[in-house]
Amino acid sequence: MIAILIFSLVIGKVGVSQNFGSIKGKVIDAKTGLAVEFANVWVETGSAPIGSTTDSEGRFTIKPLSPGSYDLHVKDIRYAEYLQAGVHVKNNEITIVPRIELGDNTLNTFKFVDYVEPLISPDNPSKMTMSWVDLEKRADVRNTGTMIARLVPGVKENAEGDRLHFRGARPQNIATFIDGVKIAGGEIPRLPSNAIKNLTVYTGGIPASFGDITGGVIIIETKGYMDFYRESKRQKQLSENTVD
Repeated sequence: MIAILIFSLVIGKVGVSQNFGSIKGKVIDAKTGLAVEFANVWVETGSAPIGSTTDSEGRFTIKPLSPGSYDLHVKDIRYAEYLQAGVHVKNNEITIVPRIELGDNTLNTFKFVDYVEPLISPDNPSKMTMSWVDLEKRADVRNTGTMIARLVPGVKENAEGDRLHFRGARPQNIATFIDGVKIAGGEIPRLPSNAIKNLTVYTGGIPASFGDITGGVIIIETKGYMDFYRESKRQKQLSENTVD
């Protein structure tokens, strides 16, 4: 019985460890292009910040991080504080942020930018991902299905606007996941774009974790309390500071 219990604990620990991702990047001086050493880099997690410092090449790694959206902070007394909003972290994946350039340390200023995730994954061209930053630019599109059909090659919307077709695939070979809950048959709920945090569409190269689905997969992650909290905090910071 003791051996079984120990084995279960080990398996459980391994399973938990697989549910994390990380953020990597490089910090440089905007004027000289040289690496910035010993800068503090961190994200807010709701309970306590998780962070690191840059090495001699200006590189940093922040881990372990639960899947979700984070605001990335960079601070060094020699430069203006830097904030990159909405960096998305996924299970068992490394999120590499664009090169961070720090500017002059002017009194009461900081640099604020939005993280933009590549629409097409370089590792899987059949995978398209959109963050809330991208979706906000399409706030005029009320129908999620219409937005996907306009952006993703090979995907078409039916006349009623409630179902998508992936390159002729049958409805039973298409699935939609909303916050982890599966909706079979390619049905697309009508969600306002400002309620969606992340949208991922697979038209091929579908991971085995989705079972025997071969037509297409739509993954919708809606905004939660912490997302609205971060947005409120971000707006407050913007109103209290001069943004570069």
